[in-house]
Amino acid sequence: MKRIFVLIAILTITAFDIVMAQKNNNILSNEKAKVPSIQLLTRNYGDSIVLRWAPTKAAHWLVSTKKGFRVQRTEVTKNNPQGTSVMLTQSPLRPMTFEVVKQHYSKYDNYVGAAIQALYDTKTNSEFKADFANILKTTTEQNNRYATAMMVADYSKNAATVLGLRIVDKSPKNQEAIYVYKVWIDDTESIKGNIPKDTASVVVIPQEKSKVYAPLTAGVINGDRQITLRWYRMNIDGQFSGFFIERSEDGTFFKRLNNTPFVQSPADAEYLKRDTVSYRGIKDPSLASTFTDSIGVNYKKFYYRIVGIDAFGELSPSSDVMEGIGKDYTPPTAPKNLKIKVVDNKVAILTWEKHKQEADLKGYAIARGGSVNGPFNFVKQDLLSTQTLTFTDPDPQPYTGNYYIVGAVDTAGNVNYTLPVVANIEDRTPPSAPTNIVAKADAQGRIKIQWANNPEADVVTYKVYRSYRKENKAYTQITPDGTALAEFVDSLPVKNLLNKAIYYKIVAIDLSNNHSGYSVASQAILPDTKAPTSPIIEQITIEKKGVKLTIIPSSSNDVSAHTIYKKEDKGTWQVFKKINGLLNSSIVVIDSAVKNNQHYYYKIEAIDYAGLKSPEAVSTPIAFVGNTSQNLINNLVGNYDVTTKAIQLKWTCEASNISHYVVYRSFNQSGLSMYETVETGRFVDKSAIQNGTFEYAVRVYFKDGTSHKLTSPIKVEVRQ
Repeated sequence: MKRIFVLIAILTITAFDIVMAQKNNNILSNEKAKVPSIQLLTRNYGDSIVLRWAPTKAAHWLVSTKKGFRVQRTEVTKNNPQGTSVMLTQSPLRPMTFEVVKQHYSKYDNYVGAAIQALYDTKTNSEFKADFANILKTTTEQNNRYATAMMVADYSKNAATVLGLRIVDKSPKNQEAIYVYKVWIDDTESIKGNIPKDTASVVVIPQEKSKVYAPLTAGVINGDRQITLRWYRMNIDGQFSGFFIERSEDGTFFKRLNNTPFVQSPADAEYLKRDTVSYRGIKDPSLASTFTDSIGVNYKKFYYRIVGIDAFGELSPSSDVMEGIGKDYTPPTAPKNLKIKVVDNKVAILTWEKHKQEADLKGYAIARGGSVNGPFNFVKQDLLSTQTLTFTDPDPQPYTGNYYIVGAVDTAGNVNYTLPVVANIEDRTPPSAPTNIVAKADAQGRIKIQWANNPEADVVTYKVYRSYRKENKAYTQITPDGTALAEFVDSLPVKNLLNKAIYYKIVAIDLSNNHSGYSVASQAILPDTKAPTSPIIEQITIEKKGVKLTIIPSSSNDVSAHTIYKKEDKGTWQVFKKINGLLNSSIVVIDSAVKNNQHYYYKIEAIDYAGLKSPEAVSTPIAFVGNTSQNLINNLVGNYDVTTKAIQLKWTCEASNISHYVVYRSFNQSGLSMYETVETGRFVDKSAIQNGTFEYAVRVYFKDGTSHKLTSPIKVEVRQ
């Protein structure tokens, strides 16, 4: 009997309240602020109602074994809402004595044997000593007895009956009634007719028959020669007290793997840290159970189902069938004595030895990495044969791929690698020059230079060079520390570099400090934000064919065109002439589309390649008189006075209503141009008199704004 008790106690979850507290939502208590002394469950079979209860603490249970339980049923109907109460226990219901048990139950009933041992354990009959060690020992023994009793009561109807924790009521017949059951530990209050407050109550509706549900599965995890089953502790009706695991090799005939119910404590946080696989995909691991079956063979399918046992000692229907198959996850032993030899700084030769002969060895994998910690990439995609113990790498990659490992691979794809070995190869090859360089400037003078990443894996930085001339042999480096990215932003003072072209070249540097050649120069044009300088109308003269304009062009070197506008007195500005390109010297333009006695205005502006326009230069109004006009001025003469060093002019005019005269002058055939306005027929010219030939002509203007044509010019020779 003791052997049976020890076997069951190993599977015990220390306290019954952990199991019972979650079983049924219809458990009632008169004192909800604390855990009740008794938990009560019922099951309605139609012809009978079974009550199962349990004290929630060891002390309560020990008291109940002496005093016993009282069970009361109250029938409530529409006609009798107060209900009629009946005591189902005329005397307190206590555990059976050992002698009674021997009369009614087989000695081979292990659960009944465990219940008797929990009730009448002789060790507790020793003399009690009031010291700490003895108190602790006694408490532990009582808790173990309590836990064992509660567990076997769950697993066996007979054990629950022996322990005085179960009763069957076959009296209820009224399907229209509601039945309320109450259970309490018998004491003086109940003897007086009062029901103690630590009483468990439950309501039963006869029409609602109980049903036992199958456990819910959560899938399997296939391991190496083992399969881990996963299912949920609870079903729709509550939590199971234990489980039986059944296995089949053909999916039809199942064999039970455990003789006693399987019980597993909920997974705690520390366990989940160690086992990150078993509960993967399960939202709340505390609600799940796992069981690992060691099958001893791989690649053979097995079938499993779970049967639950509840607090009434009843077995549930079988769960859905779960399928599992063991897989080979054990890698072969790694090769040994891996060595490497470098030949002529160009070739790396690997050699190794087979550790031992293994039947499932498929071949060897060769991988190369940039550091001792990897990552490693396969040098050869295909496996070397099991008989090949050497490999030659014709193209080792210094600094980015000179660490090698060799892995033994089995037929299941498991691999076990050696420790890395290094090939000391000197990198003497510079990277290629960068390509696809693009440089763009914004309005603030920032130039963003971008280029393509170099194809060489060992390129670690780039240097950027700048010049203001494309063919400059000495570009200036502007990145002393280099840049790891394939882009760089340069900043320049816009005000001093308007409309300037800037050139950039890029150099790539690898891990061995090898420098590539310069890239092709890329040009960036800084934005033009300054308008060109204004052109000047230097001189306007009236000639026989029209109006002659002498223009000094804009001095800006980015001018794309000069535009000349003209308008009449009451007209609008119209484009007269557009001259494209940059002008380096003064130009002369003749406007022949003029009319007699009409005033004209002229203006000119310059525009640059950025579309910016200069301020306009506007002329004074010009009145044109052509050859058809009548000349009213006569006797125009002039001479040089040596004494005053001046040229004296005089003339006569027969017309009346004269407003003024305009004198035109030319020196050494430079062309006549307006020179001075006078009101009488005399003019003395003292300005810039020097040796040479001066020409003069006069035009008369009338008060109505009209004028007559220019006189024929006269010449005056000056010899000082």
